[in-house]
Amino acid sequence: MSSATTRLLACKAAALSSAMLTRRKSSSQPGGGETGGGTAGSRGESGGSKVARRARESIVAITEMINLDPNSMKKKKASELLEWSTWRDILRFACLCSMLSCCLHTPQTLSRWPPLHFFILTTDFVVTAIFTIDAIAIMRHQGNWQSSNLIGDRWARFDLFMLAMHYLSVGLHLLELFALFWPEAGVKYEPYYGIIRSPRPFVMIRFIRSVLQFKLPKNRIKQIIKRSSQQIQNVTIFFTFFMALYAIMGVQLFGRMDYHCVLPGTDPKNVTIKDLAIPDTMCSQKGEVIQAGGYECPDTMQCVKLDMTAHAEGFYGMFNDFVHSLFTVYMAASQEGWVYVLYDCLDTFPSWVCFLYFVTLIFFLAWLVKNVFIAVITETFAEVRVQFNEIWQTREATAEEDFSMKLEKTSSGWRLIEVDDYVLHGRSPKIFHWIVTSTLYQTTMMILVLFNATFHATFVYRHDGTDQHRRSIYYFVEVGFTILFNVETIMKIVGHSWRTYWKRGNDFLSKKLFAEIKVFRIVRLIKASPMLEDFIYKIFGPGKKLGGLVIFTMMLLIVTSAISLQLFCWVPTLNKFTTFPQAFMSMFQIITQEGWTDVVVEILRTTHENFVPFVAIYFVGYHLLVTLIVLSLFVAVILDNLEMDEELKKIKQLKAREQNTVRTTLPWRLRIFDHFPTRPQMISFKRMTSEFPCPKIRHSFTRCFAEDDEATFVEESGVRENGRLLLRQGTISRKQNEMRIRHIGQLSSKNIISNLIDDSNRSRALLSDSTQFIAQFTRSGTMKGGQHRSRNRGLVSSLKGKHILESLKENGDCRNDDVAPKERKEGDIDIKALQQKRAHAEITRNRIEEEMRENHPMFDRPLFAVGRESRLRQFCRAIVYAKYTPNRTDPTTGKAIQIKYKQLHELFGLMTYLDWTMVIMTSLSCCSMLFESPWPSGGENLIFNNVYLQIADYFFVLAMTVELLVKILADGMFFTPKAVVRDVGGIMTIFIYMTSLIYLAWMPRHVEINSPAQLLMIFRAMRPLRIYTLVPHIRRVVVELCRGFKEILLVTILLVVLMFIFASFGVQIAGGKLAACNDPSILIRENCSGVFEQRLFVTRMEVHGKNDDEAHPKILVPRVWTNPRNFNFDHIGFAMLALFETLSYKGWNVVRDILYLRQGPWAVLYLHVYVFMGCMIGLTLFVGVVIANYTENRGTALLTVDQRRWHDLKARLKMAQPLHVPPKPSESAKIRSRLYELTLSKAFKQSFFFLVMINSTTLFIPWALEEEKERARALFGLTVLSAVCCVLFTIEILLKAVAFTPNGFWQSRRNRGDCLITLLGLAWILLHFVLKVPVDFTTNFKSREWRRFTYTFGYLVVILRFFTIAGRKSTLKMLMLTVLMSMVRSLFIIAAMFLLVLFYANTGVILFGMVKYGQAVSKHVNFRNGRQALVVLFRSVTGEDWNDIMHDCMRSPPFCFWTEGVNYWQTDCGNYFGAIVYFCSFYLIITYIVLNLLVAIIMENFSLFYSSEEDALLSYADIRNFQQVWNIVDREQKRSIPIRRVKFLLRLLKGRLEVDPHKDRLLFKHMCHEMSRLHNGEDVSFHDVLNMLSYRSVDIRKSLQLEELLHREELEYLIEEEVAKYTIRTWLESCLKRIKSKQKNTAASSSEQTMLGPTLAIHRASTVGLPKATSSTLISRVSPDTQSSSLLSAANRTQSMESSDDEGATAAESRRSSRACRRGSIPELVGEAKKFMLGVGKRRSEDRGNNNSAHATSNNNNNSNPNLTARDRRTAMRNFQIKTCELPELEESSLGEDSPSYDRRHSYDQQLMANSNTLDLAAASLSSISVDPVPSSGTSPLEWKVIDQSPDVNTWWSEIAGSS
Repeated sequence: MSSATTRLLACKAAALSSAMLTRRKSSSQPGGGETGGGTAGSRGESGGSKVARRARESIVAITEMINLDPNSMKKKKASELLEWSTWRDILRFACLCSMLSCCLHTPQTLSRWPPLHFFILTTDFVVTAIFTIDAIAIMRHQGNWQSSNLIGDRWARFDLFMLAMHYLSVGLHLLELFALFWPEAGVKYEPYYGIIRSPRPFVMIRFIRSVLQFKLPKNRIKQIIKRSSQQIQNVTIFFTFFMALYAIMGVQLFGRMDYHCVLPGTDPKNVTIKDLAIPDTMCSQKGEVIQAGGYECPDTMQCVKLDMTAHAEGFYGMFNDFVHSLFTVYMAASQEGWVYVLYDCLDTFPSWVCFLYFVTLIFFLAWLVKNVFIAVITETFAEVRVQFNEIWQTREATAEEDFSMKLEKTSSGWRLIEVDDYVLHGRSPKIFHWIVTSTLYQTTMMILVLFNATFHATFVYRHDGTDQHRRSIYYFVEVGFTILFNVETIMKIVGHSWRTYWKRGNDFLSKKLFAEIKVFRIVRLIKASPMLEDFIYKIFGPGKKLGGLVIFTMMLLIVTSAISLQLFCWVPTLNKFTTFPQAFMSMFQIITQEGWTDVVVEILRTTHENFVPFVAIYFVGYHLLVTLIVLSLFVAVILDNLEMDEELKKIKQLKAREQNTVRTTLPWRLRIFDHFPTRPQMISFKRMTSEFPCPKIRHSFTRCFAEDDEATFVEESGVRENGRLLLRQGTISRKQNEMRIRHIGQLSSKNIISNLIDDSNRSRALLSDSTQFIAQFTRSGTMKGGQHRSRNRGLVSSLKGKHILESLKENGDCRNDDVAPKERKEGDIDIKALQQKRAHAEITRNRIEEEMRENHPMFDRPLFAVGRESRLRQFCRAIVYAKYTPNRTDPTTGKAIQIKYKQLHELFGLMTYLDWTMVIMTSLSCCSMLFESPWPSGGENLIFNNVYLQIADYFFVLAMTVELLVKILADGMFFTPKAVVRDVGGIMTIFIYMTSLIYLAWMPRHVEINSPAQLLMIFRAMRPLRIYTLVPHIRRVVVELCRGFKEILLVTILLVVLMFIFASFGVQIAGGKLAACNDPSILIRENCSGVFEQRLFVTRMEVHGKNDDEAHPKILVPRVWTNPRNFNFDHIGFAMLALFETLSYKGWNVVRDILYLRQGPWAVLYLHVYVFMGCMIGLTLFVGVVIANYTENRGTALLTVDQRRWHDLKARLKMAQPLHVPPKPSESAKIRSRLYELTLSKAFKQSFFFLVMINSTTLFIPWALEEEKERARALFGLTVLSAVCCVLFTIEILLKAVAFTPNGFWQSRRNRGDCLITLLGLAWILLHFVLKVPVDFTTNFKSREWRRFTYTFGYLVVILRFFTIAGRKSTLKMLMLTVLMSMVRSLFIIAAMFLLVLFYANTGVILFGMVKYGQAVSKHVNFRNGRQALVVLFRSVTGEDWNDIMHDCMRSPPFCFWTEGVNYWQTDCGNYFGAIVYFCSFYLIITYIVLNLLVAIIMENFSLFYSSEEDALLSYADIRNFQQVWNIVDREQKRSIPIRRVKFLLRLLKGRLEVDPHKDRLLFKHMCHEMSRLHNGEDVSFHDVLNMLSYRSVDIRKSLQLEELLHREELEYLIEEEVAKYTIRTWLESCLKRIKSKQKNTAASSSEQTMLGPTLAIHRASTVGLPKATSSTLISRVSPDTQSSSLLSAANRTQSMESSDDEGATAAESRRSSRACRRGSIPELVGEAKKFMLGVGKRRSEDRGNNNSAHATSNNNNNSNPNLTARDRRTAMRNFQIKTCELPELEESSLGEDSPSYDRRHSYDQQLMANSNTLDLAAASLSSISVDPVPSSGTSPLEWKVIDQSPDVNTWWSEIAGSS
């Protein structure tokens, strides 16, 4: 053995020894064990955790050492040379210097500062030298460059590549300097050579690697990355699928949109700026049928198709081919600039096509599919967070001085107090410490902070110089406040000492130096609200995650900015990337998505056409990365911070269930009756017969005459049971020491009345539901006192009570005596207590209402006039509550009737008929309101001038009048339990009705702006919100939103505080400094006068003369010195409005550019910081809070990890359906079998999947007549290829039809869809190719129309075929199901959002219907009618320039026409304050709240898709396995199988669902029995078996919630009990029959009795359910010569017994069967067996030598002898020994498949009850059977043997008795 190997083994041995020693020391550490108490225990716990952590780290290190070989040890020793900390710092510094030099190396930067050449070159030389030394050192110690270890390491290859880039950069820089200083040498240097430096910014990856150190195993990291990347890849494919779909649709629907309105005589190939309309407008050709509905040019212009390049058109908005359409679709999906493409399409094509295309594009791509990325990132981050939990949390043990709170005993008890707030440290004066810690001082300072912020916000800048004096005043006041707060700081430093003061400032919110800056003093007010402070700490407290994400985002921005800088800094006409700050601002703008399309289009226009695709891919990839992944990380981090602990979730679940209990008190509107005197109505009693119970005596009346010291139920805080605190339960409080008095006189009367009341209630309760006694008798610990014990005895002694209690439990009592009480585990929850509490609350509430009805005649009387039980009220109630019932049952069989389209039936049964009628009437009225319009200015389309519009209003008011009248007569108006006005919805209903009625009665014809009449019209516009109160699901959405109002309000307050801080800062730096002259050439205000020529915006296209001042159209405009149009910082209000607009990412780039021009780069930095903090963190905070509140209100956020998985599993199982694949053909049909295997093979499916892709590529160019002129051959070739694909799809359909048979093929919905599409494709081939020839001989017009029709029909077929891709790929299918399920679940949310938008649309028509055109308001963007308003608001929901529309609608005099007393439709003004409130509230509610609910729903549904084999309870592979097995068993494809096939199905399962009948025998029995009792032995469905398997495959105590867990545990307990009792009963009967079959009696008198035993055994076996094997065994035990006679005798005996039944026997049998249950079977059998054994034992001891007849006589005498002593019985028992045997399996006792259905389909309970008499007869006959004392020689091991002396009979008998 070599020395190296010896040293290695010694090292391993030493490592193992040290590891064992470390573990021993850690286990023996004091405080580390389980024992210990007090503070020492806590310290020991922390010390033990530290030791354990060191032990784990040492073990990990030792494990790495053990796994090394000698070569690796050399490398380990050599690598230590490079682990020098100073060298690592040098490498990090080199990476930063390399990044700095790369950012500075641009042509414009070097032209401004030429000396930077030498600085950059020197830096690159040094950095390259450092990296070279590092690479040489690594290669020297790991081998040369050809070493496999060096080449195989990815990071090593990356470092070598970066080193090569640095060498190339240095050489390129030397070449540039040589060409610059020695131009005569002829060496040329081109600026675009700098592209070689573009990979250099990736050197920051090396810097990050050296800083971050991941402590997880590499395999685990790789697994996480692989899984998350796979999920992101799947979602990206799904997103690409939708993009390709809409790109293809865009190509075919719109194609080339090149028609523009130009002047006559314009050259289409050479268009100038003067030839276009102002502004440039697309058009539709006159006379074109397909383009009818677009914009037609005026008579002075004509619609001409222009011939322009893609560079000139600008790339965006083009649908010429698939590539351009894909680029347009992606940019439109980003919700930026999409409306301009929509408006171009509206000018060219019919409006309905354009709206349908773009609205669905935004909904699916922007709102649904893109939000799936948030779900992916959130789920991935949650998994990474679990794995990296040690990184986020502090690894060091918490020292004692690090605690911020401690326990201190006060006068009120022990309290947790802050350490530094109440402890005096050092030499601080006590008086100062007392002052600064007093509440008065802190409150005073908070008031001063608030006053300072308010005073600071009141300053207004004037541009006329009148505010100079006020500025000085405000300056001195601010100086005074600053001095005051500085004094406060000094006092706190003196009072707390400097160390304590600084330590208390570790928190960001309480940092005193930070708070002294006056604009940030408002932050101190956050500490005034503990709720807000806790919320902020909850979000931003774990700063490592959010801080790390911010650093990551900034690093990504810096790296991508540097890369883009080197790629585009050489472009001469592009000014976006000339310097690093400009590149950074451009890349940051792309993250915010504001105007990013303009940036990209500008870059593409300056790029050569050969490089346009690569540049577009670069920027689209960057946008996809930062917007869909990076920004989603912010949402993931915030949601992770809002995530609750597992134990807290359980507590919240309990609290939620307690809150859901019924309130025991009446609402305040019903408590008014308590203030009125009681007036009970008296009734007279007549004498009644004693056969009927006394009627209920009114408690509220009779208690005044009875004793009032009876027991009352109260709720205590908690009850101790077994030393643990359980939930609050209802207990009985009673006076312990009460005085006994004699009942005389009135007291005697009260006692008598009390007893009468109790007897009446008791007798009535006995005849009612008996389940109310369960709680009283099962929880005896809750009752105290002798009266209750006597009452219980009286109840039990009652005959009726006995019958009732016998039916409660098995053995006649209320508790299971044969079952040991279950010990309550730690953390268990008494669910029954919750249910009883809920039931008790409901009973209390009903009792209070009942007493109200008894004591107050006006209670529950509508309008105090209609009687409670009057016919009018009953009739109105019948109308109000008439409702469609979708779930119907068969009156004969009682089974549920299966109906088709169940979802539609449930939707129709969602509301009553009256509510459906009102929904329809309200919808018609809202549709009528959409046609109301103030345009034209005459008001012809207003309701008071249009009779047709008034009809809908009259019908609505009339219908609502009838509805309210009927509901009020049925349920009352206000003071009734179910009143119409009982909540906010009822108030809103009355408000809508009153406003509609008043307006209809008034109908004002003169309506001014801001008048009461206009306000009444706005109230009338709330009519769509009436549907909120009618549809319960929409009302539920609103309730869920309102429940989370507190957190949303906190986020709003936080954002307002943030805006206030930055607005105050903005007022200081930019207030009064942004005003300028609208003429850019004028810089001084005194010169800003007169007029100048202003250029007009004409087009976005690049045409000749666009940049020429002479050729560009202009108008004369007066010069004005004013602020920017949309924003200013002159006072706090304008500043906060500007920042609110910026908070939505809208217009912030305009603010940035103006601040840069007026205030310089520092103002731009201020704005970028606000956008990053407010938008990226604030808005994502809004998203996270809305999602968290939604999930918490639905209960999903309170689910633990296991419960969440179970919740997802149930939804996944609900989606699973049986396979629609017919069974494989028989082997005789060889052709069909081969075709069957072919069609199901993977290659066959993959080939046709690619065929669908090929067929879809035929739509890459438009199928239109215009393309025949330019690309006729390409179009013809693509149509032919599509026809060939259609023929191949036809062959696929034929092959499947032959393989599956036509019926089997038609069972699958996908096959039906494919068949339909194929038939349509064949029809298209016939129309386009075959019938084209005769049509061409007709007129040219008909031929063109025919070809247009065939092209349209053809591409529709191909688009339908493209949809089938989702069904052919499982990943796309699951994601499609996720989106579809999200659509279904969000249907009511979308409906609620649409109704709210409809209200805003009607209000917008009233407020801004006549606003004149401006910068944003135009022919496409206006509020002229409700339809146009809906389009504008839908645009505003996407955030598309909503702030520009708001500023146009804010126009007020003198910038518009308005005179005193004019109607609002006769002016072109808007509403200044109304526009601000209108648009800001709309954007806040819809965009920030409602749209985020869609994200929440998608995240909730996406968890169904995001599952793996590791964490899913049942994976997709397991479900697929079950589907395949089900497909084998369910041959008829009926979706249900007989109960006898369940065992066969369970045996075929594999994987997690596998059940071995031999190893898991008991579980197998339980499963079969559960399926048998589910539908009473009838057929079970696919989901029945799958749900049963899912319950059996999980830990129900961890996965199930409380109520479901209780129900499941009870079900499994019943199944376990029934299976056990049935198995034991079967075993006992078979044993007794085997004993009886061995008797050999030759006497003639006893032969008949001997043959009767096997006959009864056969009868019992067939009745009870024994298998055929058992019954045949019993028959075989009888001799062949007596078997036929015994069967004949048994048949005759059975017939005689049936004929001799009389009425008394029938009654006795019915009584016995009614009381028979599972408890009677086993004890009776055991008792009969005991008597039988005693008789045989006695007979054997007395007459051992007698013959068989003597044995029979002795047997009869012993059975009839009542004087048999206990000693004799014990002696007889000792003579028996029964051999133990295994219990028979359940499957052996099942009936065969050929048995009739009525023998198979019955439950065991019914079987026992039906055969109780037979069991009694069989048991009674056992006493007359003799037993052979000598066992036969051929007995099997499972047979009973009767042996003379048995020492184990007592043990056997105790086991039998215990099991019973």
